Amino acid sequence: MRLRKKSSAMGALGQLMALMGLLFTSSAGHAQKDVDDRIESALTQDPIISEEHPATVVELQIPSSGTLMPAHIYLAEGPGPHPTVVFLHGIPGNERNLDIAQNLRRFGFNTLFFHYRGAWGAGGSYRITQLPDDALAVLDFLRGEEKQQELRVDTDALSLLGHSLGGYTALAAGSRDLHTSCVVALAPANVALWKDQVSAGGPQIDRLSAYADSLFMLHGLSGERLKEELAFADREQLDTTAFGVGLRGKSVLLMVGEDDQATPPESMFDPVVVAYSKAEGIDLISIKVPGDHSFSRGRVGLSRAVMRWMDSRCR
Repeated sequence: MRLRKKSSAMGALGQLMALMGLLFTSSAGHAQKDVDDRIESALTQDPIISEEHPATVVELQIPSSGTLMPAHIYLAEGPGPHPTVVFLHGIPGNERNLDIAQNLRRFGFNTLFFHYRGAWGAGGSYRITQLPDDALAVLDFLRGEEKQQELRVDTDALSLLGHSLGGYTALAAGSRDLHTSCVVALAPANVALWKDQVSAGGPQIDRLSAYADSLFMLHGLSGERLKEELAFADREQLDTTAFGVGLRGKSVLLMVGEDDQATPPESMFDPVVVAYSKAEGIDLISIKVPGDHSFSRGRVGLSRAVMRWMDSRCR
C-alpha cells in the first residue's frame, strides 16, 4: 500500500501518520485513541519503575555454529512474559535502529540487538550467506527454557526487524522459522541482484567490491571474497521475492524511502511487494515514505509506524 503525496510541503512524518491512520480506521475510535496515547507515552515518558521487575539491559553471548556473537537485550518493565523483537543490522552495521528498540521497550516489548559472526568482534568470519542462520540461532537461544524465564520472553510472540541487508536477513530467516509471528523489513536488500551483478560485471559490482574492501570491522570479508561467495551461492536462497511461501501465516511490514539509493525501491522493494501480494496467507503492509536509505528525515514517524503495526499484530 502506498500513500500518495498530498502536497510537496507534507513531510515524511505527516505522511506516515496519515497512512497509519488509514490502515487502522476500522478500529473503534476510543480504541485507536488508546493506542495513540500509549504510543505517545512510550515516545516521550519513562515507565513507572517496577522494583521487582525493572526495565534493564542484559549483555549476552549467543552461540552460532560453535562461535559466540555479542548481544544485548533491553528488557521491558514488568514481569512479562513480553513479546520480543530481534534487531538485524545491515552491512556493516553502523545504523542499528536502537532508537526504535528503546521506543519499543517502553511500549512493552523486549528488544535484542546482536552482531553476526565475524562482525564487530564476534567470533568467526563474516559471510552474507550465513546471516539467516545467525538470526535463527538467536531465536533458538531465546526459546531455551532457562532464557525464557531469565529474560521474560514470550516465545509465542517473537518478531524479526531488519534494515537493509538485515531486512533481507529478516525475510530469509522469517521464511524458514515456523513460529516467528512478525517480520519487519526496512529498506530490504535483494542479494540476488548483487549476485546477478557479479555475473554481468560493471561499475555497480565494482563499487560494492570496493566498499567491502573498506569494512575492516567485518572479519574475513574482502571485495574478492564477497564476489566469490555470491557467485557460488544459490540464487533462490538470496532472492527476497522467493520467500513468500515461507512467510505464509505471518504478518509482514515492508517500508522504504522513496529516495533510497542503496536499495532502490523500483528494483529491490516493488518486486517483493508484488510477489508477496500474490502469495496467499501473508498479512502484508507495504509503505513508501519520503526519505533516504536510513529514513533520516522521519525517525520518530518511523518508530510510530512500527509501534502501531506491531501493537496490532505482534503481541
